[in-house]
Amino acid sequence: MTDSALFIDIMLWAVYVILTIAIGMAVWSAIHGVRTHERDKDPLASRRTSMIGYATAALVAVVLIVTFATASTQPVVSNGQPFTDTLWLRLTDMFIFTSLLLICVCSAVVAIAKFRR
Repeated sequence: MTDSALFIDIMLWAVYVILTIAIGMAVWSAIHGVRTHERDKDPLASRRTSMIGYATAALVAVVLIVTFATASTQPVVSNGQPFTDTLWLRLTDMFIFTSLLLICVCSAVVAIAKFRR
């Protein structure tokens, strides 16, 4: 076993721990943000803001489900070895397509907001 192979397990577990913490913090932040936004200024506006928060979370979940369902399962050759695990192929495609779609949507929203006034 080479020296670099000794640290692979440590690195993988570190990535798993950091990923779990990041997902937990993102979920907590979304829930906390929706629950504690400014409610006392204008009750009508706060209803709209909470609906926007819920709609955004629901749409992201729908986009993740749709991109997972439509993802490719064709084998990929990586480092000369075929990669054929359909779950990971679908998850990879799901995150790539969701990221690209969200980047495009965010860019369009920023452009619309900039030139709207």
